[in-house]
Amino acid sequence: MKTQRLLAASLGLNVILILAIGIFSFVYRDKIMQRFVSVKGNPTIVMYGNSITAQGKWTALLDRTDVLNSGLPGMSTYHFLQLLQSHVIDLHPKICFVKGGINDITVGVSQDKMQGFYKAILDKLLAKKIIPVVTLTVYEQNDPISKKEVDTLNSFLIKYCQQHQIEHIDLNQFISDSTGLKAEFAVDKTHLNEKAYEIWAGEIKRVLKEKGI
Repeated sequence: MKTQRLLAASLGLNVILILAIGIFSFVYRDKIMQRFVSVKGNPTIVMYGNSITAQGKWTALLDRTDVLNSGLPGMSTYHFLQLLQSHVIDLHPKICFVKGGINDITVGVSQDKMQGFYKAILDKLLAKKIIPVVTLTVYEQNDPISKKEVDTLNSFLIKYCQQHQIEHIDLNQFISDSTGLKAEFAVDKTHLNEKAYEIWAGEIKRVLKEKGI
């Protein structure tokens, strides 16, 4: 009888342990996969941008194990350019999805500087035979001054991409309106929720399919 109770208790603990491991793996699966991709090296896809990029659970969203999140929270296009070698080029990806600009706008960086940094980033990627894809800067909520700056930056990016046969993704057409980022896609004034990331991931998958990656 005592042996049976011990066996039952042992089985119960094993079930609890297995469930706990399963829940942990599910909750932290993107972090686990990101660690795996970092150790393995040579990712096919690099996601490069500020906190909006960094907060994306890209291995789960894209359902791939060859995507590395090189997001840099709080960084501007100047920082993206300075860290491009270590965070993208040295990883030798086939394709890099770039998104930035809103931090520059928030701290008052001029359009000339933002555009110059962005141009240099794209030129370096092209020179290294890495396919750049630009995700246009997303509007903030209810901020007409920021929105005007975003429009100016995005107009430049669209024109530059067209001139250099670079693909671009426009999330604003899906998640924003005339006032800026819609509340249904936001967690705060600037950052995106899961619904927005699903839309973004869908656009990324479309580009990857078109390019056979």
